[in-house]
Amino acid sequence: MRPVPDRLEPDRALLLVVDVQEKFRPHIDGWQPFIAHVDALVRGCVALDVPIIVTEQYPQGLGHTIAELSEGLAGITPIEKRAFSSLGAPETLAQLEQYGRDQIIVCGLEAHVCVQQSVADVLRGGREAHVALDAIASRTSSSREIGVRRMRAAGMAPSGVELALFELMASADHPQFKAISALVRGLPQSFTAGDSA
Repeated sequence: MRPVPDRLEPDRALLLVVDVQEKFRPHIDGWQPFIAHVDALVRGCVALDVPIIVTEQYPQGLGHTIAELSEGLAGITPIEKRAFSSLGAPETLAQLEQYGRDQIIVCGLEAHVCVQQSVADVLRGGREAHVALDAIASRTSSSREIGVRRMRAAGMAPSGVELALFELMASADHPQFKAISALVRGLPQSFTAGDSA
């Protein structure tokens, strides 16, 4: 039986934003609410001083990280990759080692390919993978469900934008409580993760 993942802690956590790129825009059902959740997670992690790594899969073909995330990701240089797993890029591994964080919050695209393979490598490396289920997507709901099932079987910790941010704060006494509360209150209420796995 696998150990239960620890509660997210700001000095142990890191956010991995996987391949939220322009060419996916027309192909993801529920694009706008999905992006709203990713953006809230990014902004929340910035407010809580949680480091962020961003990857881009073959940007020459799929475009760069979408402009809607640029404010939250200001100053972060995306890591270009050709491997589907974000950890397949040596630069990602180097940054993970540099930050020394063992709780990796994962969001992005696509749930059944690059997100799933990244999560698998996070877990193989002995780190916890906390997957924000309301901030991952695939072109089809069936592909997304398959990806979630696979990640769950591998031992990922199911998470979400509000869950992760409030877990990181731990208390309403946190100095960023009002800012984080405003972020999550602004999220689309109609969006569901679609996780039946």
